[in-house]
Amino acid sequence: MKSATINRIASAVGLSLLITACAGFPEAYPPPANPFLPGATPLQNITLAQPAKFGLVWLVPAGSAVPSQEAQRKMAEKIKAQFTAGKRLEIIGTAILPVSQGDLLSDIRKASAPMNVPQVLVVMPAGVEVVSPVWLYFGRNGNATGNRTDSYFTVALVGLDLASGKSLFSVVSKGEAQLLATDYEDARPFYPSISPGRSSAFIYPDKATFPPGEVHAVALEQAVNDLLYQLDHALGS
Repeated sequence: MKSATINRIASAVGLSLLITACAGFPEAYPPPANPFLPGATPLQNITLAQPAKFGLVWLVPAGSAVPSQEAQRKMAEKIKAQFTAGKRLEIIGTAILPVSQGDLLSDIRKASAPMNVPQVLVVMPAGVEVVSPVWLYFGRNGNATGNRTDSYFTVALVGLDLASGKSLFSVVSKGEAQLLATDYEDARPFYPSISPGRSSAFIYPDKATFPPGEVHAVALEQAVNDLLYQLDHALGS
């Protein structure tokens, strides 16, 4: 099948799925998981001392409803890239730290030591997925049984004083994405699709399927985008 034809079918599939996939799925955002969040003042309610230089420590949670550690590392670097020298908030460096059962504050101090900063931004995502059966229609006469996977993320950022362990400020953001796919792996001419957030846009795979966990990676990036928006708004940068 020619590329142009596939693209037309894919576009038609997206429109068809919008109409026929089950609507009205309840939101299922998980509560923030950042252990330093309790007692932290929302960032918009404080004034940061200038210049504000922080390290960034990304806490990697366990669980199947989260993307790979590498995908999370990219999100940490994306945040850092938005706050360089000259901004009201400058991020000096990043560290990725899997959450353990030990002394987390001590682990954060060790991970951030190479950055040589007195304060860090501790970022931790929490994800959950909701899988629901759907009946998919595509093209003129195509139909198949499938599943809708809704991925929801809550990302909590907390400014942390390393010496005292005191939480300085916080920002909480959310993001979501939906994956529509048939019950069997290769159902061409149907192609699975991911819808980021609440937009009408669709992402289609390069091949017949997405890599494992791709819907979670898209949802997490939506939450990080919201986090960046809130940071910019609160800082006025």
